[in-house]
Amino acid sequence: MRLRNMLPLIMLAGSVHATETELNTEQITALLKGHSVAGVHYGGKTSQYFSESGLTLWMKEGDAKPSEGKWKAENNSYCSDFGSGWGCYRVVNDEAQGIYYFIKGDFRAPFVMQAGYKLGD
Repeated sequence: MRLRNMLPLIMLAGSVHATETELNTEQITALLKGHSVAGVHYGGKTSQYFSESGLTLWMKEGDAKPSEGKWKAENNSYCSDFGSGWGCYRVVNDEAQGIYYFIKGDFRAPFVMQAGYKLGD
């Protein structure tokens, strides 16, 4: 009886990520190259621009100026280096909500796309 009562919850939990699609290298490049994202990372609003040359600018709410780094897409991941070595993240699209996520281990940062160069509010 107990399992039967929990079945709808188990099905719902499984559907939470059912509409998420992991992007491959080519899709990540097409998504980010020449565009900006607005997101929530490390407890604050953030924005990041991905130039066609591989330069990336990242800014957190309250920052006086952006951090400058490098970015690339490889091995079905987005990778960036802001001076302390390359870190890579899977990119997942929640199609139902129109939200993307950078994911690595327990880190899951949501973002939405913005056309062209845009940093800050």
